[in-house]
Amino acid sequence: MPHLTLHYTANLAGFDADAALDDLNRRLADSGHFEESAIKSRALALQHYRVGTAGVERGFVHAHLKVLPGRDETTRRALSQTIVTALQAQLPSHHPATQLCVEVTELDAGTYSKLVIDASQP
Repeated sequence: MPHLTLHYTANLAGFDADAALDDLNRRLADSGHFEESAIKSRALALQHYRVGTAGVERGFVHAHLKVLPGRDETTRRALSQTIVTALQAQLPSHHPATQLCVEVTELDAGTYSKLVIDASQP
């Protein structure tokens, strides 16, 4: 915890998903709300997508941050703004009209399980 998933349209040429994940993980760690080693992130390029109906080139990056319950709306909103700011900084200078969207939701603490296996264990 937390889990961050990025979905981004493949037409965002020059969007460096690895650099974005590095930056996002750093910013989430710096927020003081998460242990650095607990932050898990991944990015998936979307080959098949649509934005609207106008037939013009558009793109998007959608970030979904899942956190355990206990953070108030103000904190979740601040995390959302941190992510959208980071995504904007990572957007290539030449891109189609692009929507940056962030969603922060709470995991179900009653059903979420986590086991950390030390690398030295067989």
